[in-house]
Amino acid sequence: MSSVKYWLSKLREAAISTAPIAIVVIAFFFVMRFALPAGTFADRLLISNEDIILFSIAVAMIVVGMALFNAGTEESMTEIGTIIGGSLVKKKNFFFVIAMTFFLGVLVTIAEPDLTVLSSQIGIHPQIIIWTIGIGVGIFLVVGVLRVTFHKNLNIMFLAFYALAFTLIYLIDPRFLPICFDSGGVTTGPVTVPFLLGFGMGMAASRRGKNSEDSFGLTALCSIGPILSVIIIAMIMKGTGQTLPLMEEFVDPLSGLTGNMGDNLLRCFLSTLRSVAISIGPLLLFFLVYELIFIHLPWKSILRIFIGMLVTFLGLLCFLTAVEAGFLPIASKVGQALGSENKFFPYAAIIGALFGIFGVLAEPAVHVLVQQIELVSEGAIKARKVLIVLAVSIGAGVALHLLRAYFQFPLAYYIIPGYIIVFILSFLVPKIFTAMAFDSGGVASGPMTSTFVLPFCIGFSYSRFVSNPSGGSDVYLYGFGLVAMVAMVPLIVLQAMGLSGMIQTRLALAKAKKRLVEENDDQIVHLLQEED
Repeated sequence: MSSVKYWLSKLREAAISTAPIAIVVIAFFFVMRFALPAGTFADRLLISNEDIILFSIAVAMIVVGMALFNAGTEESMTEIGTIIGGSLVKKKNFFFVIAMTFFLGVLVTIAEPDLTVLSSQIGIHPQIIIWTIGIGVGIFLVVGVLRVTFHKNLNIMFLAFYALAFTLIYLIDPRFLPICFDSGGVTTGPVTVPFLLGFGMGMAASRRGKNSEDSFGLTALCSIGPILSVIIIAMIMKGTGQTLPLMEEFVDPLSGLTGNMGDNLLRCFLSTLRSVAISIGPLLLFFLVYELIFIHLPWKSILRIFIGMLVTFLGLLCFLTAVEAGFLPIASKVGQALGSENKFFPYAAIIGALFGIFGVLAEPAVHVLVQQIELVSEGAIKARKVLIVLAVSIGAGVALHLLRAYFQFPLAYYIIPGYIIVFILSFLVPKIFTAMAFDSGGVASGPMTSTFVLPFCIGFSYSRFVSNPSGGSDVYLYGFGLVAMVAMVPLIVLQAMGLSGMIQTRLALAKAKKRLVEENDDQIVHLLQEED
């Protein structure tokens, strides 16, 4: 990680990921200062010069934080996942492997920054949400390892677990439903995904390439665990008479902007320092103990991983401080401005769609994904085409979520039909496309979704409640659920494109067969097609 060119490339990636949204927001700041009419609820939402400065500082901190975090993760999280995944496969003690896999799943999840951001916005103790989701990921990481070991059908497992989730949602408070499905999206973030990919690669390499395709879908399975675990917590809360905060008790997202800019940054830095230490520390300690007892790596390898974890810590600290101090409250402020009056809804839908589109186009992991799809389809599905379709569809998903918040109808109207389509497609396309589609949900719902687009949508819904308290608008029902939408859209789009590519291939084979076989021709021509 010492090369200047390497660090410049990381800063460039982070800047490209952040710049489009920053440009839209700063342009919005200047427009809204002149567009909002005087004497309305929107008066208190006028953007000040201090807001613009704070947001600009937050953008710079996020760029630096993401660069540090991504560089550190490559040298630490991915490396730890690969080493431990390969080591566990060689262990003959089945219960030891299960226990270690579970603890790893929990520890890597509580270090996930996207989860930290989501839990801070719900209104109940963040640690309850974080540990509940961590346990869910741990359990389903074990399920994923068992699937690889016993070669179980991934499609059937997806169908069974999502059917269970859709059955149980009728037993919980409907206000919990969007949070349940959002939790599945945020857990496949910049910490969890590199670790799980490394873990899967380590397992596949240790098994010497046998059924290495089984490593696909591990990330997707781990995103089901949080959905079910949060549903269980919601059922327990309902059984004991506990509820989410009422809208009158919901904390205004703009409360994060109180005081002067320096005080806000210092307060957020100190609170983030403690939470990041609690998140990263246990995972590093676990690895060092495991390495000391079972692996015995060269000291240079341990030092490289330790330095990578330190860089990850610094990047995460910088990133989350910027999110808490600037990105999250400013995103909420933009959403509240656009939700303050009905006539602003078209602008909210357009800006929300732009946030979704830019978030996908600027996400480096998405570019890796579309290149993989072109490779797997043997060029039948072009990477550029996938990228454009994916970006537009996710932008449409954000707009549809805002439409739901505006007209106030349940998330189930989107989720249930959407997943029915997903599972119908899963039995029509090659298995590799289904696995990659499910994994892509975590890629699409990257850092910008949970740190900016979700607070934007929550602010929009909250503003509609404040402007009309008797109108029934509820942040829990209509603000949350955005991550669930963003995570679901790629499942449909990528499988649909996989089906399209498969049909095109078969049509091409049929045309080739007609050209080769002539009338009264006795020759036999074998056309071989690779099996799914």
